[in-house]
Amino acid sequence: MMLFRLFPTCTRSPLATPLVWVVLTCVIASLGACTHWRESYLKGAVEEATQENVMAKLGDPWRKKESLLNGESTWIYRYTLTKSELDPMGFNTLGKGVSQAANTAASMIGQGDPNLGVDKPRCFHYVLTFDASKILKSWVREFCADTSL
Repeated sequence: MMLFRLFPTCTRSPLATPLVWVVLTCVIASLGACTHWRESYLKGAVEEATQENVMAKLGDPWRKKESLLNGESTWIYRYTLTKSELDPMGFNTLGKGVSQAANTAASMIGQGDPNLGVDKPRCFHYVLTFDASKILKSWVREFCADTSL
């Protein structure tokens, strides 16, 4: 009986500790903050930035479309970006090093893929919608082939 009093069992879950929740919250928040600078800017600019503000930050749009019915306008910015530019901290490609190591090993026996490590550029459109008062209402990033204007 004395042995049980010396070593009480822990019935409390490790996730019940407030410190664990604080650390998990910080990690999740930091992962969301690791985006391309354009996307970080646009997320904060919705419902706040004017067309002039956006143009000062991003430059002239590639295409513009004005709606005669409701006064809204759509701007498209066209960029060629690689995966590493879209994910500057590399959180979405954590397994990339493992696959490159496996590809290197496979290359030694003639079975590797020479294009595996290549960070191919892709065309993206940032489609911005402004309301009649020229305030940024919404934005979306799309592959160039998916955009219709």
